[in-house]
Amino acid sequence: MKLLSGDTALRLASLALAVGLWFAIAGKQTAERGLAVPVELRNVPRDLELTGDAVNTVDVRVRASPGLINSLDAGSMRATIDLVGAQEGERIVQLAPDQIQAPQGFRVVKITPSLLTLNLERTMRKTLPVRPRVIGRPAPGFEVAEITSEPAEVQVAGPRSRVQEIESAFTEPVSVEGLETTAAELVNVGLEDPLLRLEAGSRVRVTAVVRETRETRRFEGLRVEARGRPARLSPPRVTVSVTGPASQVRGLGAGDVQPYVALPREGAVPPRLPVAVQIAPGRAGVSVLETQPADVSVRLLREKGQP
Repeated sequence: MKLLSGDTALRLASLALAVGLWFAIAGKQTAERGLAVPVELRNVPRDLELTGDAVNTVDVRVRASPGLINSLDAGSMRATIDLVGAQEGERIVQLAPDQIQAPQGFRVVKITPSLLTLNLERTMRKTLPVRPRVIGRPAPGFEVAEITSEPAEVQVAGPRSRVQEIESAFTEPVSVEGLETTAAELVNVGLEDPLLRLEAGSRVRVTAVVRETRETRRFEGLRVEARGRPARLSPPRVTVSVTGPASQVRGLGAGDVQPYVALPREGAVPPRLPVAVQIAPGRAGVSVLETQPADVSVRLLREKGQP
């Protein structure tokens, strides 16, 4: 084998020295980078809830070589807090570098904020009434008579203090704009407090009963009829108030409203009997509100053929 000349060997030695110095210098160079790192709570007791303004991220500065720092993926880092054995109340946690998960080759040099205050409360459950919402106006001559929700109640869960304050849940609005018939719709349920959650379903069926506008009307001086046996009634006339769909009530005549008392066909008759009212057939939805007076005195009359 032919040996290298002295000049060539010297040159190779110089090159090796230069490369070694470059690696030595480059290895001592570092770079820093700041990232927003998510905070992960571990081993949270089942019966505790986090309240207050939760810190979801912390700012973390890491240090590494210039070539490595640019390859860092923010999604590969997280701050972990272990809550095993935690109890209800306020807890102050100090984040240390060893609680920051970072890829190999990176060193955590700063955490902001490093002190976190966690408020923990017992989980509470409560059954709330659902408050259905309706918007719009029905067609002229119609009205919303009733609004119901099925189910009428929902169960919520969350921090005890928040659950104790809430009184009801609400629904997405159901429109009755221009309607002449009942509206029914499956809608979502909402809560005013974002720290609370619904359990066992978040949708209900809201029904808005739309009917013809109701009216009330008084018929004065109507003669009371004695049915069953002849009798003298006092007073002989009464006032009857009826209610129902406007078109039906407006079409009523005095002859369509008949007050009467029902007498037993045999035996003694009470001195006073309640007044009943018969509405003529074909007047759907019309009902009696009030009769004045509500009862009358009764005196039997001798029937024809009686001694």
